[in-house]
Amino acid sequence: MSRDPAKSRPLSENVKRMMWLERAAPRNQNVLNAQRVWTENDTIYCQKQGKLFMEAAAMGFPMSSFVPLYMTSQLAGVIDYNFSSSNGVGSALEDLLQIPALMQNPRSIIESLYWIEEILENADETENKSMLLAHAYEADLKHTPKALLALPETENSSIDDLSYAYWLGYIYRCECIMHDESSRMVYSAFTEDIMRKAYTDVVSSPMNDRDLSDCAKEICVELDRLLVEEIWPQRKHRRYM
Repeated sequence: MSRDPAKSRPLSENVKRMMWLERAAPRNQNVLNAQRVWTENDTIYCQKQGKLFMEAAAMGFPMSSFVPLYMTSQLAGVIDYNFSSSNGVGSALEDLLQIPALMQNPRSIIESLYWIEEILENADETENKSMLLAHAYEADLKHTPKALLALPETENSSIDDLSYAYWLGYIYRCECIMHDESSRMVYSAFTEDIMRKAYTDVVSSPMNDRDLSDCAKEICVELDRLLVEEIWPQRKHRRYM
């Protein structure tokens, strides 16, 4: 079984409508919902995901292929749960999955991501995927995935590539937190090519001189405006939605 993460199950029209309404109504950037405001932990979550993406780039994975795989993965869903507005690090899943601990070592997350993907790619359509992963883990079958074996021996040290990857991971997580949405939902709205264009615009603007933690929410607000006013109307016109 082969899975193209860029063609994952599309969001329902109701979900897309909710996402559109969430972004179409202007609001106080510091208020995320009725119960919660932006906290220092939220900034830390963004930084952790930025470091995760940067590590993937350093290992040699291009963001064009890493982003759709990660953002639509089960692993990202688990991380979403741990970093969600209602749970945060320290949820009931912490002891079982140890996601907060793994985030201290981004390479472990990336290796797990590609290990899971390889197991699922080789699975039969009739097999229970969760049980398959559990049995593989219990049987100590966590071998090195082919995707990691194919990486170049020398790590990518390009400042441009690493800077973009960090920015990308950071802003994706910021979008998830601001709207209390999953990685898959955010990726469905902002694919990597859209984000790359946004990053290019930021780099060439005065905002590039500011610390990302100070302007990330402003970047997300501008992305939301772009989505509501341009991207989704164009997709609807072209019957992409």
